Amino acid sequence: MQHHAAAKDLAEAMREGCLGVRIGRLHRVVARRFDQALRPLGLSLPQLEVLGVLMVRGPLKPTAVAEALAVERSTISRNLSLMERKGWVARESSPSGRANSVAITEQGISVLASAREAWADAQAYVVELLGSDSPATIDSWLKALATP
Repeated sequence: MQHHAAAKDLAEAMREGCLGVRIGRLHRVVARRFDQALRPLGLSLPQLEVLGVLMVRGPLKPTAVAEALAVERSTISRNLSLMERKGWVARESSPSGRANSVAITEQGISVLASAREAWADAQAYVVELLGSDSPATIDSWLKALATP
């Protein structure tokens, strides 16, 4: 019975104010809006994010892409494999053949450019609902949480 009471207390505390649960739910709701906007292009928000990083930063090792996006290496590997099959990214080797990096292709650049309007519509919708200061607020939270 003691475990039952402890579990119920935790469940109530989570319902009343757990940031992890709330931020996870916020992520799913916001990501769904972007994914719906991007779906007609055959693109997902995580894929758009990868293309954006590669467009801005140039060829990167998969580990660096994962670090830039704060996601697990295995998640990036799955996304990069799918994106490579679609022709949006290509793997590159160093002259020694040892280092493996990934770069956005011309087809990937075209897909990224074609997503501009869908992304802008989703972004405007979410910012309108959450407030114009929401990107800066979220950035400050991320910065605070990244600091040890």
